[in-house]
Amino acid sequence: MTNVIEFYFEFNSPFAYIAANAIEDVAAKHGVTVSWRPVSLGHVWKAIEAVNVGPAGHPVKLKYQARDSARFAELYGLPLTRPSVHPIDAKLARLAFYRLSAKDEELGKRFVKTAFDKFWGRGEDITTADQLSSVMTEIGENDGELATALEDQNAKKTMIEYTQAAIDSGAFGMPWFKIGEEVFWGADRIPHIDLYLASKAA
Repeated sequence: MTNVIEFYFEFNSPFAYIAANAIEDVAAKHGVTVSWRPVSLGHVWKAIEAVNVGPAGHPVKLKYQARDSARFAELYGLPLTRPSVHPIDAKLARLAFYRLSAKDEELGKRFVKTAFDKFWGRGEDITTADQLSSVMTEIGENDGELATALEDQNAKKTMIEYTQAAIDSGAFGMPWFKIGEEVFWGADRIPHIDLYLASKAA
Protein backbone atom coordinates (compact mmCIF):
# COMPACT_ATOMS: atom_id res chain seq x y z
CA MET A 1 0.00 0.00 0.00
CA THR A 2 1.22 3.50 -0.76
CA ASN A 3 2.17 5.58 2.27
CA VAL A 4 0.92 8.87 0.79
CA ILE A 5 -2.52 10.47 0.63
CA GLU A 6 -2.64 12.88 -2.30
CA PHE A 7 -4.88 15.72 -1.14
CA TYR A 8 -6.16 17.93 -3.96
CA PHE A 9 -8.16 20.95 -2.93
CA GLU A 10 -9.53 24.33 -4.00
CA PHE A 11 -9.59 27.35 -1.69
CA ASN A 12 -13.12 28.17 -2.89
CA SER A 13 -14.52 25.00 -1.36
CA PRO A 14 -15.78 25.11 2.25
CA PHE A 15 -15.50 21.34 2.30
CA ALA A 16 -11.80 21.59 1.41
CA TYR A 17 -11.43 23.92 4.41
CA ILE A 18 -12.92 21.21 6.61
CA ALA A 19 -10.79 18.50 5.00
CA ALA A 20 -7.61 20.53 5.55
CA ASN A 21 -8.35 20.45 9.27
CA ALA A 22 -9.17 16.74 9.39
CA ILE A 23 -7.10 14.69 6.96
CA GLU A 24 -3.78 14.89 8.84
CA ASP A 25 -5.29 13.23 11.92
CA VAL A 26 -6.40 10.23 9.87
CA ALA A 27 -3.03 10.05 8.13
CA ALA A 28 -1.16 10.13 11.45
CA LYS A 29 -3.40 7.37 12.81
CA HIS A 30 -2.25 5.06 10.02
CA GLY A 31 1.36 6.22 9.74
CA VAL A 32 1.00 7.75 6.29
CA THR A 33 1.81 11.22 5.01
CA VAL A 34 -0.33 13.77 3.18
CA SER A 35 0.81 15.52 0.02
CA TRP A 36 -1.08 18.84 -0.13
CA ARG A 37 -1.94 19.93 -3.67
CA PRO A 38 -4.03 23.09 -4.19
CA VAL A 39 -5.39 23.32 -7.73
CA SER A 40 -7.86 25.37 -9.72
CA LEU A 41 -11.15 23.50 -9.89
CA GLY A 42 -12.14 25.75 -12.78
CA HIS A 43 -9.24 24.42 -14.83
CA VAL A 44 -10.18 20.86 -13.89
CA TRP A 45 -13.76 21.43 -15.06
CA LYS A 46 -12.54 23.01 -18.29
CA ALA A 47 -10.28 20.05 -19.00
CA ILE A 48 -13.05 17.50 -18.49
CA GLU A 49 -15.55 19.73 -20.33
CA ALA A 50 -17.84 20.00 -17.34
CA VAL A 51 -20.36 22.84 -17.69
CA ASN A 52 -22.30 24.58 -14.91
CA VAL A 53 -21.42 21.97 -12.32
CA GLY A 54 -20.59 24.36 -9.49
CA PRO A 55 -23.13 25.60 -6.94
CA ALA A 56 -22.64 29.23 -8.01
CA GLY A 57 -24.57 28.48 -11.19
CA HIS A 58 -27.40 26.74 -9.34
CA PRO A 59 -29.11 28.87 -6.65
CA VAL A 60 -30.87 25.89 -5.08
CA LYS A 61 -27.61 23.95 -4.89
CA LEU A 62 -25.79 27.00 -3.52
CA LYS A 63 -28.39 27.43 -0.78
CA TYR A 64 -28.08 23.79 0.20
CA GLN A 65 -24.27 23.90 0.15
CA ALA A 66 -24.31 26.86 2.54
CA ARG A 67 -26.44 24.97 5.06
CA ASP A 68 -24.63 21.67 4.61
CA SER A 69 -21.13 23.13 4.96
CA ALA A 70 -22.19 25.01 8.11
CA ARG A 71 -23.46 21.77 9.68
CA PHE A 72 -20.33 19.94 8.64
CA ALA A 73 -18.00 22.61 10.02
CA GLU A 74 -19.86 22.52 13.33
CA LEU A 75 -19.34 18.75 13.45
CA TYR A 76 -15.58 19.35 13.34
CA GLY A 77 -15.71 22.29 15.74
CA LEU A 78 -14.71 24.79 13.05
CA PRO A 79 -16.07 28.31 12.59
CA LEU A 80 -17.62 28.98 9.19
CA THR A 81 -18.52 32.42 7.84
CA ARG A 82 -19.69 32.85 4.26
CA PRO A 83 -17.16 35.09 2.44
CA SER A 84 -18.61 38.34 1.10
CA VAL A 85 -16.78 37.67 -2.19
CA HIS A 86 -17.14 34.14 -3.54
CA PRO A 87 -15.89 32.51 -5.66
CA ILE A 88 -12.47 34.13 -5.86
CA ASP A 89 -9.38 33.74 -8.03
CA ALA A 90 -7.08 31.93 -5.59
CA LYS A 91 -4.07 31.76 -7.92
CA LEU A 92 -1.82 33.80 -5.62
CA ALA A 93 -2.69 31.63 -2.61
CA ARG A 94 -1.87 28.50 -4.61
CA LEU A 95 1.46 29.87 -5.84
CA ALA A 96 2.37 31.10 -2.35
CA PHE A 97 1.72 27.61 -0.99
CA TYR A 98 3.95 25.94 -3.58
CA ARG A 99 6.74 28.47 -2.99
CA LEU A 100 6.58 28.10 0.78
CA SER A 101 6.23 24.32 0.80
CA ALA A 102 9.29 24.00 -1.46
CA LYS A 103 11.24 25.44 1.48
CA ASP A 104 9.30 23.71 4.26
CA GLU A 105 6.30 21.43 3.81
CA GLU A 106 4.92 22.17 7.26
CA LEU A 107 5.18 25.91 6.59
CA GLY A 108 3.14 25.43 3.42
CA LYS A 109 0.48 23.56 5.35
CA ARG A 110 0.32 26.27 8.00
CA PHE A 111 -0.12 28.84 5.26
CA VAL A 112 -3.05 26.90 3.77
CA LYS A 113 -4.80 26.38 7.11
CA THR A 114 -4.34 30.04 8.05
CA ALA A 115 -5.59 31.21 4.65
CA PHE A 116 -8.58 28.88 4.94
CA ASP A 117 -9.32 30.23 8.41
CA LYS A 118 -9.23 33.79 7.10
CA PHE A 119 -11.44 32.98 4.09
CA TRP A 120 -13.93 30.45 5.47
CA GLY A 121 -13.49 30.88 9.21
CA ARG A 122 -13.74 34.68 9.21
CA GLY A 123 -15.24 35.35 5.77
CA GLU A 124 -12.39 37.62 4.64
CA ASP A 125 -11.05 37.80 1.09
CA ILE A 126 -7.69 36.21 0.24
CA THR A 127 -7.40 37.17 -3.44
CA THR A 128 -4.68 39.83 -3.34
CA ALA A 129 -1.25 40.22 -1.78
CA ASP A 130 -2.60 42.88 0.58
CA GLN A 131 -5.33 40.49 1.74
CA LEU A 132 -2.88 37.61 2.19
CA SER A 133 -0.37 39.78 4.02
CA SER A 134 -1.97 39.04 7.40
CA VAL A 135 -1.75 35.32 6.67
CA MET A 136 1.99 35.63 6.13
CA THR A 137 2.32 37.59 9.36
CA GLU A 138 0.41 34.92 11.29
CA ILE A 139 2.78 32.20 10.11
CA GLY A 140 5.86 34.34 10.74
CA GLU A 141 6.84 34.94 7.11
CA ASN A 142 7.74 38.11 5.22
CA ASP A 143 4.83 39.18 3.03
CA GLY A 144 7.36 40.10 0.34
CA GLU A 145 7.24 36.38 -0.48
CA LEU A 146 3.83 36.96 -2.05
CA ALA A 147 5.16 39.17 -4.83
CA THR A 148 7.97 36.70 -5.39
CA ALA A 149 5.51 33.82 -5.60
CA LEU A 150 3.82 35.38 -8.63
CA GLU A 151 7.13 35.18 -10.51
CA ASP A 152 8.21 31.81 -9.15
CA GLN A 153 8.42 29.58 -12.22
CA ASN A 154 8.95 26.43 -10.17
CA ALA A 155 5.76 27.16 -8.19
CA LYS A 156 3.84 27.70 -11.44
CA LYS A 157 5.24 24.50 -12.92
CA THR A 158 4.32 22.49 -9.83
CA MET A 159 0.81 23.94 -9.76
CA ILE A 160 0.26 23.02 -13.41
CA GLU A 161 1.66 19.51 -12.90
CA TYR A 162 -0.58 18.82 -9.92
CA THR A 163 -3.64 20.22 -11.68
CA GLN A 164 -2.96 17.77 -14.50
CA ALA A 165 -2.40 14.98 -11.98
CA ALA A 166 -5.83 15.71 -10.48
CA ILE A 167 -7.38 15.56 -13.95
CA ASP A 168 -5.54 12.34 -14.79
CA SER A 169 -6.80 10.74 -11.58
CA GLY A 170 -10.41 11.43 -12.58
CA ALA A 171 -11.11 14.44 -10.34
CA PHE A 172 -14.33 16.36 -10.94
CA GLY A 173 -14.77 18.06 -7.55
CA MET A 174 -12.85 19.14 -4.48
CA PRO A 175 -11.54 18.03 -2.11
CA TRP A 176 -10.21 14.99 -3.95
CA PHE A 177 -8.05 12.30 -2.39
CA LYS A 178 -5.94 9.62 -4.08
CA ILE A 179 -4.27 6.72 -2.30
CA GLY A 180 -2.49 4.50 -4.78
CA GLU A 181 -5.16 3.78 -7.36
CA GLU A 182 -8.08 4.42 -4.99
CA VAL A 183 -9.84 7.81 -5.09
CA PHE A 184 -12.27 9.57 -2.75
CA TRP A 185 -14.31 12.73 -3.31
CA GLY A 186 -15.39 15.05 -0.53
CA ALA A 187 -14.59 15.80 3.10
CA ASP A 188 -17.38 13.43 4.08
CA ARG A 189 -15.27 10.59 2.66
CA ILE A 190 -12.52 11.04 5.23
CA PRO A 191 -14.09 8.34 7.47
CA HIS A 192 -14.05 6.09 4.38
CA ILE A 193 -10.34 6.83 3.97
CA ASP A 194 -9.86 5.85 7.60
CA LEU A 195 -11.60 2.52 7.01
CA TYR A 196 -9.72 1.94 3.74
CA LEU A 197 -6.33 2.49 5.35
CA ALA A 198 -7.29 0.25 8.25
CA SER A 199 -8.33 -2.53 5.86
CA LYS A 200 -5.04 -2.29 3.97
CA ALA A 201 -3.05 -2.51 7.17
CA ALA A 202 -4.94 -5.57 8.42
